[in-house]
Amino acid sequence: MPIIIEQILQVIGALIVGAAIGYEREIKNKPAGFFTFTLVCVGSCLIAILQKNIVNDASEQILANPLLADVLKVDQGRIVAQVVSGIGFLGAGTIIHNRGNVKGITTAAMLWLVSGLGLMIGTGGVNNYIIAAVTAAIILPISFVTRKLGDNLARHRKVRRIRVIFKDAYEKQLFDNLASQGAVIRKTYLLNKSVQDNVHLKESIIYFSIATNRTFEDVLNQISMQDYVIEILYILI
Repeated sequence: MPIIIEQILQVIGALIVGAAIGYEREIKNKPAGFFTFTLVCVGSCLIAILQKNIVNDASEQILANPLLADVLKVDQGRIVAQVVSGIGFLGAGTIIHNRGNVKGITTAAMLWLVSGLGLMIGTGGVNNYIIAAVTAAIILPISFVTRKLGDNLARHRKVRRIRVIFKDAYEKQLFDNLASQGAVIRKTYLLNKSVQDNVHLKESIIYFSIATNRTFEDVLNQISMQDYVIEILYILI
């Protein structure tokens, strides 16, 4: 097969792989989506092809004129190595840090992976093609299958905050009720103590996450129906 045809097919292959993985990121509404992943994969492939062409041209010149062997020095990995640094900066741009929550790490890792796939495709060779194809075939189904699982895990890890005024004598019942509904208490803060109609009251802020399939609204409604709860308010974090 002519080398130009092989290289065109390599670019097309990189485009398909990048587009497929980018589509999965796009439908999840991630910072980097379809077009970004396609560009990264194709760009990495082109850089690998460029590196090969430079090495081949230098080798042909040395074969034609052996005296050039001491003059022409070609590092086969120099240009390709710069891709890793470049993708590192690009991936950092997809990571968002907000109030202690870090998002975009998976997208950054996927960009790094897609870049590697593009380099393998552009480098050529049956072994590289097989490894790139198998990797893409494994990653794509896993990404789609684990989407729902990831959403559930994220929901369970999400910490909610409520302000509760309740009868002091029923503090244990309040926390037992929360635990029975799958709430995992992260921390609590006592805001105030008071007495109304000879009843001792406490006002506290409770941080918790939900480790079951119950919704936050279900837990909130269940707690608010208890006689010992005077007032309950959800506070956005």
